[in-house]
Amino acid sequence: MAQIIGRRQYSTQSSRIIPNVLPKIILIDEDITNAGFLAFFTRVTKEGTSQEKFNWDVDQYRPLSDLVNGAVSGTTATTIDVDNPTYFNVNELWTNKRTGEIMQIVSVNTATSQITVVRAISALNSSGGTAAAAINDNDTLIRVGPVVGENSSRQTTATTTPSQVFNYCQQMRWDLSLSRRQIKRAYETGDELPYQTKKQLMEAKKQINGTFLVGEKSRFTDSDGNDVTTTGGIMNVPTTYNYAVGGTLHENAFDEFLIEEALRVGSRNKLWFASTQQILAITQIAKERLTYNFVAFGEKSGSIGVQVMEYMAPNGGKLMIVEDRFLSENFNGDGVIVDMSQLKRRVFSRNGFDDDLHIIPDTNDPDDLGHVSTLYCDMGLQWGAEQNHALITGVTGGATGSSGQ
Repeated sequence: MAQIIGRRQYSTQSSRIIPNVLPKIILIDEDITNAGFLAFFTRVTKEGTSQEKFNWDVDQYRPLSDLVNGAVSGTTATTIDVDNPTYFNVNELWTNKRTGEIMQIVSVNTATSQITVVRAISALNSSGGTAAAAINDNDTLIRVGPVVGENSSRQTTATTTPSQVFNYCQQMRWDLSLSRRQIKRAYETGDELPYQTKKQLMEAKKQINGTFLVGEKSRFTDSDGNDVTTTGGIMNVPTTYNYAVGGTLHENAFDEFLIEEALRVGSRNKLWFASTQQILAITQIAKERLTYNFVAFGEKSGSIGVQVMEYMAPNGGKLMIVEDRFLSENFNGDGVIVDMSQLKRRVFSRNGFDDDLHIIPDTNDPDDLGHVSTLYCDMGLQWGAEQNHALITGVTGGATGSSGQ
């Protein structure tokens, strides 16, 4: 029988009162732009691969310079030791950067790393050109161009052979399992299945972002005897152009690095995926000269995208600066400058399987009354030529001018 009472107090049937809970659970870092590199990488060209290992060729033009390997004291000696004899070809003109002397290549001996030349060709017959001078060890010789006589014959062909580069696709999966009752229950914050599915997608996004940043390519057999491949990330790609700052990033040194290295090869406009220390440093260097723009990720008005800073290098190259939260939290002070035109997202897809990131529904056992779904992908990073990218590490702050000023 119901109890008869006067004015109700809070304690009366308090268990029946709907709790004052925010109708939407606050999910920390749910903004997709926090995985800065992945946000852009998922929009580069997607290309399928017919197996887990994929290859591509990288070629380049013949090098323009080489170093002398041993001094030549006289002005008439015609045999010169060099570091890389294959850089030279018969009937080419080369100049000594230090002395200005121009020489014609007569022969190349790759076995002994020697070239034979005609010295000071522009000074012959009293032409008034630069005279021959002693050659120092480690003098830089620079190719000018070919020269032939009036009745020239076929010249020796000089070409380069492309080098093969490879990476692996990496299988990644996340499984979401909920009981039948857990799915049926009503929560003040909404149903559990759509919320947990969304959260799983966000968690996968953050982990894929980290994989494509700092992963290393490998192939091994795990403890269960399975063949496993892992993909290499972009932070491990640059080997030619690396700037280990080890403290304060100074404006003049940074600009020199951009001109001479980071923006020297490939596109003049690149993306700098930076940690917060690097972003603070660049604002300390050039806050008044930075511009801010919104990069949309869709064609419709109001589509999602990211806010980027833009820094203009002295050579006219442009850096779009994007924070990557994975770098900020785990590798603060480090970042990578990427030529996005070189990147491809390679996906192992064939025979009706498209294994870009997707949800495979109903992967539970036949006698399981609950729900299991699998989030799965099998893909890797193709970076093109490593010289198109650059690594900056160890930044703790920024300053205008040069060190010591």
